Amino acid sequence: MSDVLVVGAGIIGASIAYHCAKAGAKVHVVDNDGIGKGASGKSFGWINASFAESDAYFALRHKAIDKHRALARELDIDQTTQWNGCIWWEDEGNDFWDQARELTRRAYPHEIIETDKIHQLEPNLAGPPAHAILTEHEGAANGTGLSNALLANVIADGGTVSTDTEVIGILRDGENVVGVKTNKGDLFADSIIIAVGAASETLLATAEINLPMDNQRGIILQTTPTKPLINHIIMSTDVHFRQNPDGRFTMGEIFSGGGLNDAIDKDVDAFAARMLARLHARLPAAKDVEISHIHQGLRPVPKDGFPAIGAIGGLYVATMHSGITLAPLVGKMAAQEILHGHTEKMLAEFRPNRFA
Repeated sequence: MSDVLVVGAGIIGASIAYHCAKAGAKVHVVDNDGIGKGASGKSFGWINASFAESDAYFALRHKAIDKHRALARELDIDQTTQWNGCIWWEDEGNDFWDQARELTRRAYPHEIIETDKIHQLEPNLAGPPAHAILTEHEGAANGTGLSNALLANVIADGGTVSTDTEVIGILRDGENVVGVKTNKGDLFADSIIIAVGAASETLLATAEINLPMDNQRGIILQTTPTKPLINHIIMSTDVHFRQNPDGRFTMGEIFSGGGLNDAIDKDVDAFAARMLARLHARLPAAKDVEISHIHQGLRPVPKDGFPAIGAIGGLYVATMHSGITLAPLVGKMAAQEILHGHTEKMLAEFRPNRFA
């Protein structure tokens, strides 16, 4: 039986741990921040392949949607994953039609809908646009809830999960990685998986492994609950929002980088108030909901924007921005590579050694 140590209890680490445990490995998971408490718990949670900077990245994300559905059935997690589709008009003019043409080129299931159809699908939505893109097969997931569900299965299969253990270094025996150094002592395993998201560059540097990151700041807002008001994920020009099974809205900003950093740094409460006002304008029936939680964090993004998945320097690394979408598929592929030496062709463009 192979002994696997997964560093990181976010959705990527949890999925790798789950698939390794299901394949018969003895799995140990360590984290110092709780289950799904990092980027996984501060994500909008959109499961999609609508946006991908390369065809290989699109193919990976598109395949991941089917794996997500299969995993949801496997774990029976209706309250964690929703499949309510998305109505998108974040961009306007030529940018909108460029996106529509790109989806057509990639044979991605979608429909161009106009105002009447939008109103039919979302009668509570104020001022629907002249046209939008409907992607009925997309969904959303609660990253913390899904991470917990995956790791509950790891424990049920005889694995262990420690959420108060900080990994501070990599242990080697000559050229071989044999374990990790933690605040509670050294841990050893046959295979070491690093799935620490935004902290990847810092931790890997202790083993003299180069993985440059360009982490992006993000903010996600949660509201108080209300009755069901929308049927889809809404991606408008000024706010993204979706309604959870418990009636709460999850909202995300529509820009990132310097502009977002400046807005948050200036006054995060004022920023949240502006986001709430945009929700109220788009959805007047939600005028009584208020902000209940503000989640800020770093989105893990390798320097070139693409995932970093695979073996390097005696470790197995998995870090990426679209973790919510990719986790079920990447977890299964990684387990096959770690335990059976299989080489996944779909991961060829995303190997971490491209930065070496």
